[in-house]
Amino acid sequence: MVNRILVVAALIGLASLPIRAADVPIVNAGFEEAVPPCGAGAFCDTAAVPGWTKSPATAVIGTWRVSTRNFPAGAPEGVNAAYIGYNGMANGSLSQTLSATLQPNTAYTLVYSVGARLDAIAFGGYSVELRAGSTILASSSSPTPRTGTFVIGQVIYSSINANPGLLGQRLEIRLIGLTPDTQESFDKISLDATPTSMTSSASQIAVGGAWKTSLTLVNLSAAQNPVRVAFRGDDGRPLTLPFVVTQQGATQAASGSSVERTVQPGATLLIESEAPSSATVTGWAEVISSGPVAGFAIFRQRGPDSRDSEGTSPLESGGTASLLLPFDNTAGFVTGVALVNATSEAVIVTATIRDDNGAQIGLQAVALPAMGHTSFGVTDRFSMTSGRRGIIEFRNTAGGAVTGLGLRFSSFGSFTSIPPAR
Repeated sequence: MVNRILVVAALIGLASLPIRAADVPIVNAGFEEAVPPCGAGAFCDTAAVPGWTKSPATAVIGTWRVSTRNFPAGAPEGVNAAYIGYNGMANGSLSQTLSATLQPNTAYTLVYSVGARLDAIAFGGYSVELRAGSTILASSSSPTPRTGTFVIGQVIYSSINANPGLLGQRLEIRLIGLTPDTQESFDKISLDATPTSMTSSASQIAVGGAWKTSLTLVNLSAAQNPVRVAFRGDDGRPLTLPFVVTQQGATQAASGSSVERTVQPGATLLIESEAPSSATVTGWAEVISSGPVAGFAIFRQRGPDSRDSEGTSPLESGGTASLLLPFDNTAGFVTGVALVNATSEAVIVTATIRDDNGAQIGLQAVALPAMGHTSFGVTDRFSMTSGRRGIIEFRNTAGGAVTGLGLRFSSFGSFTSIPPAR
């Protein structure tokens, strides 16, 4: 019975999170390189906008020394701003093709300041675009500044699901005035590129004592995908295991608490862990990747008659603070449960137990260490479930991510997974 429960698989996943950020170089991002022929606070301008391309070339576009009579608080950065359009004239755009190219699995944040003059020259609306080659990746035309002020806007884009044909193309920033006979001012342009990592996991790992765990990962990204698989014990600490890694037809045996590989687009990575010892070692595997991955874990138990029984658990992402797990402890069946605390703090998980009529029959607490895991037979932990069917609601009292899965064992030793409801 205990040996059966050790293999219960718990699946967790966390949101996409940034791992480092880099400022993308922009020439003349604050429009200070041109020097209009007047002093601070006075109005004057020049048609020059170094580093930027005007379109059409005949449009009234340039750099101006921001006047305090038009913008009492001055320019957001320095003393200059770019302007697009004027009274009685068609509008146009400023663009800059950057040296940087579109990278896979990267979050881009384009930040800009846009202003509306205080005098009789109207503000006619705008659009700010982030492009790769000639393709618009994302754009924004809000917020709208109050007269006499600048406001900060953003254009946000993630390349996780980008068209493969766009990767490697040079990025472009385009500032557009939308309406003739108006003027829009721009300043303080910046672009941040943040490679992202995505964390998901499959646990538990059950190795030794006739158990073997295999983990298959598939790279869903259109680019190479660095993947790190970290094995953790029930206490959340690194867990050293023997394993065999198969990638692109090559097999390598090793032992350790993690596996790091770069997986080609559409390719798979197979990690198998099995130990000859009679003791079963348990834990779970955290999968960290630059781009999206899919996959599954296969748990195999070899019986005394050398026949194998297997169960499969899909790799998942998206942990929540609670989950519902059905149980069935009737007619010789036994349900096992595993839970994972997907946070960096120790937590208490409450278990509200209901029978198949919906009546509450128990309320228990389960302690989980930081990034830790536990597994148990439902009747061993919650005796009131013996001979019954029902539902258990597990809830993290601290509100952080917790997840889990169950396995339903028959009296013949075969088993199948029980997916939770969230």
